[in-house]
Amino acid sequence: MKTFHILVPTDFSDSALLALEHGIHLANLFEGELHILHVAELPTITLPDFPSDLFEAAKSIGMKRLGELIEQQTMELPPGKRVVLPGTPSDPAADAIIGYAEANDIDFIVMGTHGRRGVRRMLMGSVTEEVIRRSPCPVLTMRTHKRAWSYPRVDRIMVPVDFSASSRQIIGVASRMAEKYDASVTLVHVVDLEYYPYYGFGSDPFRAVERDMMRASERKLADYVTDLQGAGIIATSVTVEGHPANAIRKVAEEHDVDLIVIGSHGRRGLDRIMVGSVSEKVSRSAHCPVLVVNTSDDSMQLGVAA
Repeated sequence: MKTFHILVPTDFSDSALLALEHGIHLANLFEGELHILHVAELPTITLPDFPSDLFEAAKSIGMKRLGELIEQQTMELPPGKRVVLPGTPSDPAADAIIGYAEANDIDFIVMGTHGRRGVRRMLMGSVTEEVIRRSPCPVLTMRTHKRAWSYPRVDRIMVPVDFSASSRQIIGVASRMAEKYDASVTLVHVVDLEYYPYYGFGSDPFRAVERDMMRASERKLADYVTDLQGAGIIATSVTVEGHPANAIRKVAEEHDVDLIVIGSHGRRGLDRIMVGSVSEKVSRSAHCPVLVVNTSDDSMQLGVAA
């Protein structure tokens, strides 16, 4: 039987420390191996007298900090590895993390996010968001927040569903998590009519269209709920109207959800900037951890076929 591999990249921030706590818990839950990775920040090598042993010094410091980090943990530690890799502006941290995940057959990445928004996020970027877009496996994100899953326990899982071809893949990942945690699953579909055109008809057809879409969505969700219940999982569904990211966050808070499992199409560049990403917005603002499943390929994820 294949060993389950969990990767926790860390920069020693508060959100990364929280991620490590839950990475340890998940490695124990899945009876797997834990990989703790630190990418040492090194300057671009441009000077002729650049010290050749700089990385070795940075690696030594990084390994020492990883050791101190492990010593602080009170939970039972699973088998694992501690690794320090170099990172420079020409070789960003996200590249090192993705490369390590691919080379070591990682099944699950657990990362903290600083929750930056607006201009600051656009200028500084986000290692976590870049990893989410390119990861070969699901990425569990969490930010430092007073309600951000202070103890590794999941009773209620929420899955936003858009009825795309990848919906069953995402639900499959959520069901695997529900089985491990003995948790219930709530499926959510958001009907977004924000840009519905109204051309001055005698009576605005908006409400009729909304009602029909809500009913159709409820019927589709019912089929997914039946499948989950047939697998022995307690499952329900909710259909709401609104902007997807805002509605998902609101429903998660109203239902006191412990974990959101959501899909990402892995858009990059101009396409991502223009279209935006619901999963990224949810990851930055949700009160609980968010498990993002990259659906841009047909890879096996958490042991569930795409």
